[in-house]
Amino acid sequence: MSGFAGLEIKSNSKYFKVKAGEPHDARVLSETPATYMVHQGPQATIPCNGGICTYCAKGAEVKQRFKANVYDHNSQKVLLWEFGTMVAKQLRSLAKTLEEEGKALLDVDIKVEVSGSGMDTKYMVTPRMTSKEIPKGLRLHALENSEIPF
Repeated sequence: MSGFAGLEIKSNSKYFKVKAGEPHDARVLSETPATYMVHQGPQATIPCNGGICTYCAKGAEVKQRFKANVYDHNSQKVLLWEFGTMVAKQLRSLAKTLEEEGKALLDVDIKVEVSGSGMDTKYMVTPRMTSKEIPKGLRLHALENSEIPF
C-alpha cells in the first residue's frame, strides 16, 4: 500500500479504545476499578457529584461508569479503560468464574470486541485461553481525579 491507503496513524491518547471489527487483546492491571457517576448531557457527559448535583435535582438520569488500567497488547501500552455497566457485568462474571478455578482476572488476557455504533454499541469480553507476557515495571495511570475524556 502506498500514500494515504498505507498511512500508519499513531495515537498519543492514554485511553483504551476499541472500534467495531477491530478486537483488542488486553490485560486488566487494576485490582479494583475506580467508579463514578455521570449524566449524559446533550453535548457531553457531565460528572455527577451526588446530593448537591443540579442535574440530579432536575431528575436527570445518572449512570455508573468505571475506570481501570489495562495493558493493550495491540498498542503495547498501559492505557486507561473507561466503561459502563455492560462491560463491568461481563468483567465481574469472568472474575467470579476465574476465582472458582483459583485464578484472578489480573492473570489472564481478555479479548475485547465491539459491534454496532452509537446507542446500539455492544461489547463482548472473553478470556483468552493462553495469555501473553506483559512487560515488567509498567507504570499505571492514576484512576482517581483524572480528567474524563468525554
